[in-house]
Amino acid sequence: MQRVLGIDTGTNSLGWAVVDRNANEQGDYALIDKGVVIFEEGVNKGKESSKAAERTGHHALRTGYFRRRLRKIETLKVLIAHELCPALSEEDLHRWRTKKIYPLTKDFMAWQSTNEHEGRNPYACRHRCLHEQLNLEDTADRFVLGRALYHLSQRRGFLSNRLDSTPEKESGAVKEGIKDLSAEMQKAGMEYLGDYFYHLYATKGNTVRLRARYTHREEHYYKEFQAICRKQQLPQSLCKALERALYFQRPLRSQRQTVGKCPFEPNKSRCALSHPAYEEFRMLQFVNNIKVVDIDAATDPLGEQKKLPMRPLNPEERALAISRFTLKSHASKSTIDFEDIAKAIAGRGQYQHISDPGERAYRFNYRMKQGFAPSRTTIALRQLFGEDYRAGIAECYTQNTHRDNTPKTLDEMVTDVWNILYSVEEDKHVVRWAKRYLQLSDKEAEQFSEIRLISGFASLSLSAIQKMLPFLREGYLYSHAAFLANVSTIVGSQTWTAHQDEILHDIRCIFSDESIRGNDGVSQAIKDYLKDNWTDEPGATDRLYHPSQLEVYPDAKRNAQGILQLGSPRTSSIRNPMAMRSLHEVRKLINFLLREGLITPQTEVHIEYARELNDSNKRAAIRDWQKDQEKLRAKAVKEVSAVLKGGTPTEMDILKYQLWEEQGRYCLYTGDQIAPSDFLCANPLYDIEHTIPRSVGGDSTKENLTLCNRRFNREVKQAKLPTELANYEDIKERLEPWREKVEKLRKALDKARTFQGMTKKAKDDTIQKRHKLKMELDYWEGKLRRFEMTEVPEGFSLRQGIGIGLISKYAGLFLKSLFKSEHLDRNGKKVPNVRVIKSPLTAEFRRLWELQEDYEKKSRDNHVHHCIDAITIACIGAAEARDMAEFYRAEEAMRWGRSGKPHFRKPWATFTEDVKAIAQDLLVVHHTADNLNKAARRRVKGSDGKLHLSISDSARASLHNDTYYGAIQQGDIVRYVQRRPLSGMKETDIKNIIDDAVREKVETAIQKWGSLAKAIEQGIFMNEEKGIRIQKVRCYAPSKYSNLAHIRTHRDESRHDYKRTFHVAPDGNYMLAIYEGKVGSRIKRSSQILSYLEATKLFKKGATRSTLFPATYEGLNLKYTLTKGQMVLLLNEGEEHLDFSNKKLLAQRLFEVVGIAYEVAAKRGFITLKHHQEAKPSGELQFQKGSFSSESWRSTYIQAHTQFRALIEGRDFLISNDGKISPR
Repeated sequence: MQRVLGIDTGTNSLGWAVVDRNANEQGDYALIDKGVVIFEEGVNKGKESSKAAERTGHHALRTGYFRRRLRKIETLKVLIAHELCPALSEEDLHRWRTKKIYPLTKDFMAWQSTNEHEGRNPYACRHRCLHEQLNLEDTADRFVLGRALYHLSQRRGFLSNRLDSTPEKESGAVKEGIKDLSAEMQKAGMEYLGDYFYHLYATKGNTVRLRARYTHREEHYYKEFQAICRKQQLPQSLCKALERALYFQRPLRSQRQTVGKCPFEPNKSRCALSHPAYEEFRMLQFVNNIKVVDIDAATDPLGEQKKLPMRPLNPEERALAISRFTLKSHASKSTIDFEDIAKAIAGRGQYQHISDPGERAYRFNYRMKQGFAPSRTTIALRQLFGEDYRAGIAECYTQNTHRDNTPKTLDEMVTDVWNILYSVEEDKHVVRWAKRYLQLSDKEAEQFSEIRLISGFASLSLSAIQKMLPFLREGYLYSHAAFLANVSTIVGSQTWTAHQDEILHDIRCIFSDESIRGNDGVSQAIKDYLKDNWTDEPGATDRLYHPSQLEVYPDAKRNAQGILQLGSPRTSSIRNPMAMRSLHEVRKLINFLLREGLITPQTEVHIEYARELNDSNKRAAIRDWQKDQEKLRAKAVKEVSAVLKGGTPTEMDILKYQLWEEQGRYCLYTGDQIAPSDFLCANPLYDIEHTIPRSVGGDSTKENLTLCNRRFNREVKQAKLPTELANYEDIKERLEPWREKVEKLRKALDKARTFQGMTKKAKDDTIQKRHKLKMELDYWEGKLRRFEMTEVPEGFSLRQGIGIGLISKYAGLFLKSLFKSEHLDRNGKKVPNVRVIKSPLTAEFRRLWELQEDYEKKSRDNHVHHCIDAITIACIGAAEARDMAEFYRAEEAMRWGRSGKPHFRKPWATFTEDVKAIAQDLLVVHHTADNLNKAARRRVKGSDGKLHLSISDSARASLHNDTYYGAIQQGDIVRYVQRRPLSGMKETDIKNIIDDAVREKVETAIQKWGSLAKAIEQGIFMNEEKGIRIQKVRCYAPSKYSNLAHIRTHRDESRHDYKRTFHVAPDGNYMLAIYEGKVGSRIKRSSQILSYLEATKLFKKGATRSTLFPATYEGLNLKYTLTKGQMVLLLNEGEEHLDFSNKKLLAQRLFEVVGIAYEVAAKRGFITLKHHQEAKPSGELQFQKGSFSSESWRSTYIQAHTQFRALIEGRDFLISNDGKISPR
């Protein structure tokens, strides 16, 4: 008997089932346990960003504010020390730095103040300092100089890192903006930015915005700073102190630790894409894969065509192909079309793709629009050091020895030079290094510093790449080079040196042995060969590289109780928060089942992984693709209904119509035109047929279905492939529209390319378009390929489990670190016991086991469908796959009249009935993380140099909305206001504008131009003569924001109390408390609510979750505390207990708290509840108010705190990870 665990994973769901195979005489399987877990997705809903992205984004902003504050403080320290500004105490500066308390001394505020009438502003100070020799003995002049320098500190900006500035970025909007500003300054005759802005302010006043421009720190601000220092003849020591205070910039934190590890050498990081060795590796890998058929070789002396296999490039062609990667003209291009190589080899107009029509001299295996990446770093180095840039570097490089005086290799010297370009942030340091260590002239050093490297990392380490390069240079394919790369390490350097030719000859024989199938077979054959002939070291052959090797997980370890447990699924190869969340939930469930003894390490695991767990662009493309399919289906429903004259079309009718449209409305097999009445009738003349018969591996997807003449299908086609039919040549001609469609899609896919310098949105749109085109191309290529197959290739059948994505592969590897059978492979290791199942196979078995119709009804409405999938997946074994093929053969025989109706055996006799009934007692577990007061713990180095444990008290939730509201008083009432852009308002919002004059101007403009949008486009002016536009207006906040939170005080304190704090709207409620007690003869209830902001303040004061609310309130005792995500068992009125052994009762009563709210005026709390099996999004549900009654049960409720009666999770009962409820 074999225990099997079936797992169905989704973006926020996990269905599971445990079955025993060969359990009894009545059937092959027995269901042991089952369940569903629902959890929060790893990304924010509606946004394709991780849960931490928004929080870290705000943290980065706060860090930026802190750095700017620190810069101003450091500048003030220098200015105060040299009496260039009013004095501030160390305590004033310290409080500003640590507590954000701004120094508000009278002299300091007066020094910063501006006065338009007196011409006192920072730009006037900068103008004076540039053109006037100030009397630095005079305090007023000293303060003018200090104010100019302090203003430069405020405006300094951020100096872009040379490592972060590619040529494409430097030619973008920022660069153009800076160039335009410099041109304006030159046209106005102004050399310095302060001069130019003062000129604009003096001549145009407030009609011109000075700050809405891109400026350059070095070209504009630093240049002006140096000019001021020269003009005022400041001491060198003061200049250096000011320069450090104003222009010091912390280096960017290295992200090297986030780089993934090499799958071949797990201790080494992956190589950068810009490394010359990787560029050569990528180039040779591409060139070695190029194959060609030339028409001359394919023609015999009599002029007849003979079919020849494609050959690799000969040495001359290979040299031509390699040369295209390092052309100077390709230096700034991110990709080049393969046509560039084809043209170099064959000549203009003498080349084509192998599948294109025509008989041109050269036919290549790459499409002409297939892109390849030029070797941009190599091109740049060649321009400086010559064609043989490695030798050129070695000739002039002075640091050519190690510390022990041993000489460096050419590869090491090239890496040294590349590393300077890769790691040094400022051009001036690169120039200095190049002149000193490469002995370059000034001009050459400048050229060297201008080399910009592309970002990104390869999949392999530099060490692995350098081991493979010698074999790639000899023309080996990547897979063969990977196998050979580490052989010298396995056999030892001495053996390799002495017997290299012999070993290579023998391994080449293995490569060419057609009886050895696939890379796994080649790998095992090489290992056996090396063990038998060259090494007897245990485990030595495990170091052999495998071309498709992935980063592996370490074997599972035992816990304190001796039970094996899965470790963390984190891997440097996957940066997908949604997939990581799913894998963590899989780990949590499996470890629980192991501890409970439901499964063991010998359990066989079947897992299906959702394709939605891809990257965000792939998910977006899938959504668009699905929407398109829904539109096509809606169109088909409409057309079929019209043909049926109001009748309701069946799913089969809709499918037939869609296939009819795909085929151009004629039969591909007979060529007959098909009318809708030929297949939408009681006795249709046309069948849906399987292009590849299911008995030999075909499936029931649309790719494998066509509408075929019923008689032809049953009497001629039967179980044959299309290519086996006598009239295949006629069929082939009818496929031409499909070929044209495939070609059109291929060309569209080739054109949809990203390039460096694109905006993120444009790049994402292009990637999504590529994904969508690829899905469409895969579909049509699949349909066409099935008509062209002469035999069904091994692995084509979907029962082989091929075609899974990268995430699924890693999920499989993760589980294989624990689940292994008792069988040993040829290397003496336990064979992994994990199978990754494809979703089409699951759907096929659901249909065969009569679950599909019921499943489709529940797929959107009920979480139970995840469990149905899991049970199905668990019962799909090798025997079931064989049974399916036998069933399809028998079914086809029945259709041809050769046998009776076949029966497909179910996992057990009552399988369908039992699975359909699981909703009656299935308890869905909902995991909602409560991380509000979760403390991060990390080791930090203290002032004593020792590591100390640091525990954070930061809230892990959004405490309030981003908008800050103002406050005004009207009579005795304080009303909240907000500043809004006119462009974001509706005409109905105009009445909420506070200022009567402004509102009148806006209303007048609307009347004049006819609409608000048109008025904004033409311009709404407060003072048209001076050109003062109305861009933003102050409006009353909506009434729902009448009770705002006050988070901190303003820097400049107002005389009005209500204006002294920042007013914000809390972002959600954290916990609701319900109090109950007897008042006289009746039961009375009251409620309180805590927002996330209020709860965080209490947590910081030392409160725990159980002490956030007082035990009594208004003379009543605390009865319930509720948070979102909490599970409750609802009670009828008068009910106090439930029978925990009655699973059906618990399944009916279990609800999730999905919302809590509080009505301030009525002092009433509200709880929003949703049944645990309800799968529809809350936005699609109708939530009705009312108390619970089992007699009038519904799946959603909104209950006032006076109506709520329930048992509470954590207080009255517990839910385990496997969905078992136990009283507490």
